[in-house]
Amino acid sequence: MNKISALLLLISINAFGQEIIKQNLGPNINTTYNESKPIISPDGKILFFARQNYPDNFKGDKDPQDIYYSLYTDGSWSRGVNIGFPLNDKYPNGVNSVSTDGNHLLVINAYNQDGSVTAGASISNKSGSSWGYPTKLVIENFYNNSDFVDYYQSNNGHHLLMAIEREDGMGDQDLYVSMQIDETHWSEPINLGPDINTPEAEFSPFLAADNKTLFFASMGFKGYGSSDIYYSKRLDDTWKKWSRPINLGSEVNSDEFEGYYSIPASGNFAYFVSTKGSVNGSKDIYKVTLPYQFRPDPVLLISGTVYDAKTKGPIKAEISFLDLPERKEIERAVSSPERGDYKMVLPRGHIYEYLAKKEGFIGVVQYKDMSEVKEYVEIESDLALVPIEEGQKVNIHNIFFEEDTDKFAQDAYLELDRFVGILKKHPQLYVEIGGHTSQKRIATDNLILSEERAQAVVTYFITQGLHPARFVVKGYGNTIPYVAREKIHFKPNTNINDRIELKILGTNWTVPVDKDSDDDGIIDEEDECPNFAGPKETNGCPDADGDLIIDKFDDCPRLAGVKENNGCPEITAETKEVLQAALRGIEFELASDVIRPKSYLILDKVVDVMQQNPDYKLRISGHTDDQGNDETNLILSHKRAQSTKTYLMEHGVEEDRLDAIGYGETKPVADNATEEGRAQNRRVEFEIVFADQNK
Repeated sequence: MNKISALLLLISINAFGQEIIKQNLGPNINTTYNESKPIISPDGKILFFARQNYPDNFKGDKDPQDIYYSLYTDGSWSRGVNIGFPLNDKYPNGVNSVSTDGNHLLVINAYNQDGSVTAGASISNKSGSSWGYPTKLVIENFYNNSDFVDYYQSNNGHHLLMAIEREDGMGDQDLYVSMQIDETHWSEPINLGPDINTPEAEFSPFLAADNKTLFFASMGFKGYGSSDIYYSKRLDDTWKKWSRPINLGSEVNSDEFEGYYSIPASGNFAYFVSTKGSVNGSKDIYKVTLPYQFRPDPVLLISGTVYDAKTKGPIKAEISFLDLPERKEIERAVSSPERGDYKMVLPRGHIYEYLAKKEGFIGVVQYKDMSEVKEYVEIESDLALVPIEEGQKVNIHNIFFEEDTDKFAQDAYLELDRFVGILKKHPQLYVEIGGHTSQKRIATDNLILSEERAQAVVTYFITQGLHPARFVVKGYGNTIPYVAREKIHFKPNTNINDRIELKILGTNWTVPVDKDSDDDGIIDEEDECPNFAGPKETNGCPDADGDLIIDKFDDCPRLAGVKENNGCPEITAETKEVLQAALRGIEFELASDVIRPKSYLILDKVVDVMQQNPDYKLRISGHTDDQGNDETNLILSHKRAQSTKTYLMEHGVEEDRLDAIGYGETKPVADNATEEGRAQNRRVEFEIVFADQNK
């Protein structure tokens, strides 16, 4: 570079009426030696580049190429600093790409543990302020027939572009892509095809943050100089179909060498290498306003800190970015252990939920709608991790309800199911589910609604298999508005104070052991007879004869019967008719206990009933009217009952199955004031009982 002209500034107007400013980065970056391979970090704050044979290189001016970096502060670039060992050694060194968070560098050469290098690429990870020894990438069936090589890893880390020469190529260096298999393993390179590659060299690929827009240098397309920079868009996921490459024009390209185009996520500016205007044809690094027609699709650059909600200290954690409504993870980042900071580039056209994840913590979800974004967006979003400890609270802003109701909105179930998963993973948690509302109703309505919403959440949890005893429900209304450190991003037309809060009341919850006092397998709470064993069919009450009539209501508890006969066996209509006939038909001699012969026929039928039903016992009761002496009547009634018993015994009915008793005039069934009534009261009654009957 010309030492007299420390800063070269070229201004032109392109066909779109946009002012294009081309600026030499000046003496802090450029020297009389070759500067090459500029790589700008996605946030535009760090510039990595290479210097060739510079006296400050690792091996001095005999060192072919070292890595340098510069920081953008107060509107200018700081003096370039050698990045040092282990990235720089006696071999040619260079940065190919930098991760979104600035903590991972893709560098040329496959670094071996013995300090040697071979063809390939490696990844170096930053720890604190130091870069670790690079780990070489394993690329299936990798070879390169050229002395030159370039690489570029996409912002999402899933694609590795390379400029290499292979047997399946168009000739000289071609652009290829390899797909990530895991952190260090990559698929066999795929040629980007004739839309991009020519028989001459294509090199210095740069894929913009939208993962579609490709900038590269070519010596094969007809351009302005020996090498020009071109622009193309990827048209599908085969990586073989591209829009026709467009030359970036005279605002960037000259009649000399241009290459190594690099842009930040914003897409506002570009950095590239040119020999135009330098001394002795050396390469310098320039900055240029990126013309609108060449800008990539807008993206979101999101950054922030992951922190412990209890201690407020930084945490190393995984950050998951989910695409709604499917809630499919499309990107992942990791925060640094020292500062807890993270950065991620996300494409437009999506609605995102994102949160930090770490074992022993619960992440708080954030929300960002990028579906209609037309410009580059940067946001800061700190992410809280709540430790799973007693007393800790998690504010849940993404369980949405229909307005002024406790009915879930359709998109509430994503967050509900996340917490179902958390609570199932941690079955020892005993929690309070609290409802909070914004201040747009009267206080009593807020309180009622907040509790109803909390109850709705718990009810859903229970339907998903969580034990109801794990939850306490409470409504707070609008008494505790939300205030927190992090900037909450959530759905439009929702209020930050309308939320559900999960408070950890305990971490040693166990399933309650239900008491079963009678050991019948039915817990006391559900057992109608908790102190007496019984089957489930009778709600835990004893039923010795299995007739589903519990013993305390069963007149025959050890003899199966029917409900209509109070648990005793059913008495047939024929038997009832015989007994009724006996009641009406047995006659005695006047004032005597002697049975008249005309009554024998009906008594014989009673004998038949008793012999056919060995479970029957017969209670015979004698009754009189109120005529005469009470004691005499009582004696007579007893004798008549006994006479009936004797007859039945004489005809084959066992004595222990018969019971005779006299009641005299004490149990009338009709009015003794009339002859008809007195006739009805003079009677012998027959009542069948059973051997087991409680009588």
